[in-house]
Amino acid sequence: MTTVIVVGEGPTEIDFVQKVLAPPLRASALFLKGRLVNGRGGALTYARVELFLRNTLRESQNTYVTTFFDLYALNNKFPGFYEATKVRDPLQRASLLETRLHESIVQIAGCRSDRFFAHIQPYEFEALLFTDVEQLTTIEPDWRSFTAQLRDVRAASASPEHINDGPETHPSKRLERILQPGYDKVRHGPLALQKIGLARLSEECQHFATWLERIRALPPLRGAQP
Repeated sequence: MTTVIVVGEGPTEIDFVQKVLAPPLRASALFLKGRLVNGRGGALTYARVELFLRNTLRESQNTYVTTFFDLYALNNKFPGFYEATKVRDPLQRASLLETRLHESIVQIAGCRSDRFFAHIQPYEFEALLFTDVEQLTTIEPDWRSFTAQLRDVRAASASPEHINDGPETHPSKRLERILQPGYDKVRHGPLALQKIGLARLSEECQHFATWLERIRALPPLRGAQP
């Protein structure tokens, strides 16, 4: 049995972990547990994240810990933040930030390097919903008429994870503006991704797929040393 604690920044990410990510992995004896930073959502300060990850890693030497944070509006105190601003591609930018976060947390927690790996989603959780807008618009009857608009948004970017991070054009802002009656992140997000499924997400979202494959490949840590 392998236990992975997924630390998220909001209730939607935790709901996604528990309802979409975790169920299909149980058959492989992989058990994912979602946790909110300090048990609550809201804007992430790096000080909160650092302390929470350190304490979580020190709870048990037999668990892995990973993250599910958004690249969009990431706190500028995160390790490597200003270094990453020089990287144009969002997937490469997220990868750099993940590397710097890994280095920092492993040092602070004093844990085995392989027990912690970071995931930062380009540009945010809602990008995943653009994987299959036809499935997304089946959730509410009145949304069917917006399929073409959402399809145009998706077609304008190399992948859902490249939909840009401008204040009025990042993925969640586009969904809020286009989908009426209003898109509700907590209610609609995980429901849409249940319909879309992990296989389709992995086809369209390379950065997400890399993280998922890493989780699937984790060996048990039973008896591991810190």
